[in-house]
Amino acid sequence: MESVEEQVLVPDEKILSAIFPDIDLKPSSCNVITNTFDSCTFSIQLETAPLPDYPKVLNLIVRLEKSGKSLAALATFQRLAKSQLNDLIPSVLHFGTTTTLAEQVEYFVTPYITDTTTLEDVWDTLDETNQLELVKTVILAVEKLQKLDLTESLKETTYISVDDSPSQATKIAIGDLQHGFSPNIKQFLSGLLKSDEETPNWKLLETDNGVEIQSTYEDIGQIEFSHAELNELQQHVVLCHNDLEPRNFLVREVSGSYELIAIIDWEMVGLFPFAYEYGYKDTVLGSSNLSYSWYESFKSQSSHLLPDGEFHTKLVKALQIIDNSERKSSGKNVGRLVQHKWLEREQVEESSDPRRGWVRKDGANPPRGFSKDDQSKLEYEALEELGYV
Repeated sequence: MESVEEQVLVPDEKILSAIFPDIDLKPSSCNVITNTFDSCTFSIQLETAPLPDYPKVLNLIVRLEKSGKSLAALATFQRLAKSQLNDLIPSVLHFGTTTTLAEQVEYFVTPYITDTTTLEDVWDTLDETNQLELVKTVILAVEKLQKLDLTESLKETTYISVDDSPSQATKIAIGDLQHGFSPNIKQFLSGLLKSDEETPNWKLLETDNGVEIQSTYEDIGQIEFSHAELNELQQHVVLCHNDLEPRNFLVREVSGSYELIAIIDWEMVGLFPFAYEYGYKDTVLGSSNLSYSWYESFKSQSSHLLPDGEFHTKLVKALQIIDNSERKSSGKNVGRLVQHKWLEREQVEESSDPRRGWVRKDGANPPRGFSKDDQSKLEYEALEELGYV
């Protein structure tokens, strides 16, 4: 029987020769950073450039995928982001497909940015001034991304269509690499519902005036969008990273403070109204982001990017309804229980104003750091509580 180690995706000689032809490389040349059955990220240093337009410093990061997430599409969006944020987005050097063990594998090559660390590793050590400077730099980057003319930048791609109305209006698709792209928000939400691996705990209902997102739990509630509101949201689609958390920023210490060097990991990139990215951040607090101070600062500094229209607030609320419904029915899901415990530990609660998201409770203790050891303890508590250990 094949061992687990042998099934995990790793770079072999066939993959390496496809990515870097005419260069004799061995798997031992690779430093595997992370890998699963479907993906692998590794670093490698070359002595000669495999293609003419490669940089002089040949420290590289290579991502492999065999799950069909389309690294070619990722390359399109990352290059689009770089066209607006040249100094902050790693170049896509090249990408393509090859095979290993009769399976198709996509690859994606970017420079390895040396002498940096993730913001997650140093955030709690920074003074408030340095923290605020970094958050403001990120928000300025988000603003620049929102100024992209997507109709022009994505013309002649599948992300742009012309509707069949007399005006033949140009429409930008809505969605991301994980869930796919749809011609409008209604179809995206429908696809999101169908992709739920568990029994759906929320509904998307047709109404006389539009659609309604309704939780199966009465205490969580529902929200309705008119056709006009859905059409208005369609006009506010921008390029969204969708995972702007401290682990996805590379920073470097310069003269005693840290500066933002790169925004990485664009795998969740998508085309949405900013209200989606703004509201999605609420749903991952306590899971993919374990810093309330980062969350609070990002929300406060980016709130001016969320337009005033009620339909934007409704989209934020809709994401809350979906997430709260899924959390309430999570059963023995370890990740959801860890998130619940983390939110309790931080003494936060959902504000009655959807735009504010999670706020600290009245009388809450002063914020405290959350170390790797704290995370391990919380995860063990959850496993123990659910009877897994």
